[in-house]
Amino acid sequence: MVDSSEFSTLPAACQPVVPLLTAYLDGSLPSPQTATVAAHLPICQACELRVEQLRTLPKQLAALPMLTPPPALRADFLAALAREQALLTPLMMPLVEQPAAVRLTATAQRPASRVIPLWEASGAGRWLRIAASVALLATGTVLGLLLRPGTRPEIARQSEPAVSLPAQLAAATAQLATTSYRIQLVNELNATGTDGDATVQALITTLNTDPSSNVRLAAAEALYRLRADTRVGLALAQSLPHQTDPNVQLTLIELLVALHDKQALAPLERLARQPDALPAVRQQAERGASLLI
Repeated sequence: MVDSSEFSTLPAACQPVVPLLTAYLDGSLPSPQTATVAAHLPICQACELRVEQLRTLPKQLAALPMLTPPPALRADFLAALAREQALLTPLMMPLVEQPAAVRLTATAQRPASRVIPLWEASGAGRWLRIAASVALLATGTVLGLLLRPGTRPEIARQSEPAVSLPAQLAAATAQLATTSYRIQLVNELNATGTDGDATVQALITTLNTDPSSNVRLAAAEALYRLRADTRVGLALAQSLPHQTDPNVQLTLIELLVALHDKQALAPLERLARQPDALPAVRQQAERGASLLI
């Protein structure tokens, strides 16, 4: 509210009070400081005005019109993403396929790892570790079948199917591959246009569990392309209450309104009343719910 240049020009009596005004309005100020602010406000018209401005600021922000990004922004983002993927492609190669100098550097810079026993994890962390273990076990089983003793690798590749994209995406998430690589796998799933069970389920899992909001955004858009599948609308609606990133929330609202799926009405109404959501998100959720009624 007051930058450093303005703060130095404040009256001496206001300087210890102004930094406390926001916490004073939130009710999170300790009692002695609350008493200090309360005693100061009746005798300082300037600080009373600052308090009133802070009170009205959320309403003013909520009243601002919703801005829609221009279509060119998406094209620019995808172009930048493609450039990044091109730069990262050598880094995603298996280490044995890279030049010797690169292998030595990567080995020297690799941080020391520590094995954390499963029983030391608790709550959500334990279930995430269990899910990661299952995914790694599935990946290891597939690779074991392809490279089992007595079978030459080139013959196995001809007789056994390649690891599917959904399985690659699950393995990349479990092994914490780079964000760009996970987005690349989601985009490849999106480009294939295949609406098989494995593809839809992999995208739903990614939307609900991937730690990166950018990957979850890509998964949501890929699911929308598969909206002919009856599971997609329900999955998007059920995912909305669990998302905390505003960009993901706004994207899901937009997709659910475009689907005209009545299953989304209740989640949208709840989000519109959610006190910890951003005003812009609540406003968009309320608008989306009104369009589905």
